[in-house]
Amino acid sequence: MKQITHLRPRLFALVLCVFSAKALAAQDSMSKSVAIVAPSSALGELSLSNFFSEGWDQKWSKFQRGEGTPDMSLLRVQTNFLVQLIRFDTSFEIGKTSPAFSQGEFLNTSVEYALNRRFMPGAFLNHQWLEGRHGPDEDGAGGGFFGRLQLIEKQHSSLALNLKVTLPDHDIGEHLTNWSYALAGWQDLNVLGLKRTGLYYHVQHEMLAGPLAAGGARNDTTYDLSLAKTWSSPHSTLENFTTFVEAFGKTLLDGAHTGRTTTVLTPGFRFTLAKRHILMFGVDLPISGTKANDENFRFTWISNF
Repeated sequence: MKQITHLRPRLFALVLCVFSAKALAAQDSMSKSVAIVAPSSALGELSLSNFFSEGWDQKWSKFQRGEGTPDMSLLRVQTNFLVQLIRFDTSFEIGKTSPAFSQGEFLNTSVEYALNRRFMPGAFLNHQWLEGRHGPDEDGAGGGFFGRLQLIEKQHSSLALNLKVTLPDHDIGEHLTNWSYALAGWQDLNVLGLKRTGLYYHVQHEMLAGPLAAGGARNDTTYDLSLAKTWSSPHSTLENFTTFVEAFGKTLLDGAHTGRTTTVLTPGFRFTLAKRHILMFGVDLPISGTKANDENFRFTWISNF
């Protein structure tokens, strides 16, 4: 088991190299890459006032903003727009504070497919590996479903409602189903003179269903405020190269530790290759509250359909 554990990071690195090589090859043959959709003005803006009349019968297309501030997916803040893609998220925890486990690895695969400009269903599967501190290693699989409703989609702002259910991973002793809903948004800060800079945010309520340990919390809220600056154009080799920092927090709403809050800072960067492949890297740095690990390294690969 230990040998397999040590091989997994090399396997992930090999997969990353393969995907990157394919993306670079696609960059050299741009005529075969994804065609650019018509300007955003042709799509029309979505708002709360036209929620029931606009977008439901329109085929989904990415809302184009040209050389302006891009609205994009990041590592931790929830996405605020609809997509058609497959996404792989990996993380590597170093120095876990758990008495049973010293480090952990996590892989999540999600498929998201917008049916129109207003609604997008999605599903995900994940696998987690935990390295025992003194006892045996453990691993197990989980998954769930989610949906996203586009409430607002304009040239300089976006807002979505996310609904999600996460099933427990019984192989590592989980027995609670997580139900959640969240508002996720984006605001272009160009109006403040900050060129190609976006502000991202989400507020989420999580509810746990199932047998709960004595004193455990059944309800919590998570929130994120992120700032992203894009440095390159959408036509450069590293398209829309962006640096960002995410401030994530979680507060328990009940249980024996009501009000306990944990905050984490995640700096990172991302870029696009060949119009369809997105690579993101970042590291979680614990700031306050209960410390789960020393560091958590994150890598995400997205492929747009």
